[in-house]
Amino acid sequence: MHHSFWHQRWQEQRIGFHLDKVNPYLSKYWHRLEVLEQGCVFVPLCGKSHDLLFFHQQGQKVLGNELSSLAVQDFYTEQRLNASKTIISSKNNSSNETELIRWSSPQVDILCGDFFALEKDYLSDITIVYDRAALVALPSDMRQFYVKKLLQILPEKIKILLLTLDYDENEKQGPPFSVTEEEVYQLYGKNFSIELLEVTDIAAEQRSPRSQNMSYFNERVFLLERV
Repeated sequence: MHHSFWHQRWQEQRIGFHLDKVNPYLSKYWHRLEVLEQGCVFVPLCGKSHDLLFFHQQGQKVLGNELSSLAVQDFYTEQRLNASKTIISSKNNSSNETELIRWSSPQVDILCGDFFALEKDYLSDITIVYDRAALVALPSDMRQFYVKKLLQILPEKIKILLLTLDYDENEKQGPPFSVTEEEVYQLYGKNFSIELLEVTDIAAEQRSPRSQNMSYFNERVFLLERV
């Protein structure tokens, strides 16, 4: 997806993917991550998610990444948090983005800029990754590059709580994109143990407007641990 697509979505406030509360799967399965002491959670493509503060409330350090500066500004404004800004990179030859800016507060830090511009040093303290909106935001030809980048920049010992969607792409066009269970194993199976924690067809339950008139619309929750 071109950066301009996401910038426009945020400018026009076409952000149906944003939840105005903590994701219920996160609060349900947080304990499965077995975090025994303070760690650091990384949330790629975090938007202005309420989930960021959930992690802080669990005693964790929190580092998000988001392309849109408008989304980042909205997060700190809506949560009434004061944040300072530091330019940590001013050059990125792989895209049109020219800056990577770290927004910092006592509760949550967010790296604002292109995910693919992140470096390993920025994520050296990460112990947990929470991917609710990153993998499904990317078309199929980018998802392999996303996972490859994650493997490059994450520490060796890491757990991932991954949420995906799975639906008939003849009935709906993403984003969010459909990611099958088989693709999750193809992308992560060589480097992670994978446990499927839950699968729910929200079309059958009729509990989401975006699943109306669809044959199926599965939400899946995976727990991944790097081996």
